[in-house]
Amino acid sequence: AKGYGCSELQLGVALKQLFDTGLVKREDLIIQTKIPACATAKELREFLDGSLKRLKLDYIDLFSFHGLNMLSHYDLLFNNGENGNNIDVIHEYVKAGKIKHVGFSTHGPEDTIRKFIETDEFEYVNLHYHYFGSYTTSGVGKSAGNLDNVKLLQEKDMGVFIISAYDKGGKLYEPSNQLRSLTLPEMEPIAFGTNWMWTHEHHMGSPIHTCVVGAARPSDLDQGAVSAYLCGQDPEGTLAKVNAVVERLEKAKEDALGKEWIQSCYEGVPKSRDSKYTVEHNQIIWCYNLIKAFGMLEFAKNRYGSLEGNRAQWDNKLSVEENIDKRGRGMWGFVPGLSIDPTQDYSDDLANVPPGNIEKVKEAEVFVHKYCKKEPPKQKDAKKEEELEIPFDWQSAYQMKTWTDFPDRPMP
Repeated sequence: AKGYGCSELQLGVALKQLFDTGLVKREDLIIQTKIPACATAKELREFLDGSLKRLKLDYIDLFSFHGLNMLSHYDLLFNNGENGNNIDVIHEYVKAGKIKHVGFSTHGPEDTIRKFIETDEFEYVNLHYHYFGSYTTSGVGKSAGNLDNVKLLQEKDMGVFIISAYDKGGKLYEPSNQLRSLTLPEMEPIAFGTNWMWTHEHHMGSPIHTCVVGAARPSDLDQGAVSAYLCGQDPEGTLAKVNAVVERLEKAKEDALGKEWIQSCYEGVPKSRDSKYTVEHNQIIWCYNLIKAFGMLEFAKNRYGSLEGNRAQWDNKLSVEENIDKRGRGMWGFVPGLSIDPTQDYSDDLANVPPGNIEKVKEAEVFVHKYCKKEPPKQKDAKKEEELEIPFDWQSAYQMKTWTDFPDRPMP
């Protein structure tokens, strides 16, 4: 993708070397790249030509608009006036044979995703949808995530292309002791996350076609590849194992949270776009549930940390729109919303929450802030805060990630 540093340049060199050996032909591979929605048709053409040049390709099998997260992106594609609609440019490149299939990736709310799907302009979607949640869409919509969109994609005979299955799908490369104890002995958490998707049609009614493995080294492909192989060789046995793990996970969730909370915890809870305080309440409740049910503290810290990062740059003297412009609309679309301010009473934000849940929601958000907030820089002579005791079940069983995604940036 254009947004992933020099990835296209690196792949272009590698692909040319591979094709030059004669061992692999261009038609043997399905290659995708992604480009964000652009302000003008001219800009999109320049980006497309640049991607083809860097990849050293005559055509792209899968072109995906990168991050159609906001309604403003809809206008860039379909209502862009004299600047030209992005979708018309894509039609040109499809007609010229430079793009074979068109899709989009998204971190958007459930209804925004549905709006793009219903245009019938796309053949597939790069979607966040996993057993443990739907990332920024978690707690949103009738299915409290992207399940309804997965079903809609099936109705429209579109491809379901799951992204970030091992990272945004629960940081499965660094599972908690509790989560690992719940997926074993049948399989490790990564294998469960993969096989739950491969068997999705059997237990959730809709097929999933593709699952991304974010590999930084060859061995990162091992568990995903083995899971796919085993599922293909023994689909019935794999489904039985997945069902056994799901049964334990669901029981653990019910034991920790209770049926009533599980069924109603997101009811009336606003997403940041609907919050008077721009707080991403839905994701915070999601984090609470994951910690309590499965001990997924490290994953919750990552998610809450993004919201804290937004709050750190927030200026209360500016309007919401001014703050989003300051943060960058592109970045905001991928990581929307703020963490809580523990001194603020959010009762008016929770007006549509069932009365019996309001105090529980507040307690859940304080809990997440307590365990997931980043520690402030240590100041000389500052009074030392009492360190939180982290239960063994919440601690990491292992860590498979050996380096940062972006080595030039500090660890989050």
